[in-house]
Amino acid sequence: MIGEPLDLRPGATVQYLAAASNEWQIGTLVKGSPNGEEWLVKNRFGKYWLHVSRLRPMTELPEH
Repeated sequence: MIGEPLDLRPGATVQYLAAASNEWQIGTLVKGSPNGEEWLVKNRFGKYWLHVSRLRPMTELPEH
């Protein structure tokens, strides 16, 4: 098994690979794009659109 499935629904907490710092952060999903390829993720600094490939379940450890 590859790992935990990604729970793509508003309010789910996820890890995401930040574009600016290239470090893993924790955020909450707000809403998906119409095509489902991106999600608006909220953290303490603001809201950011991220591609689903940059999202990971909270139970999965980030790779360094």
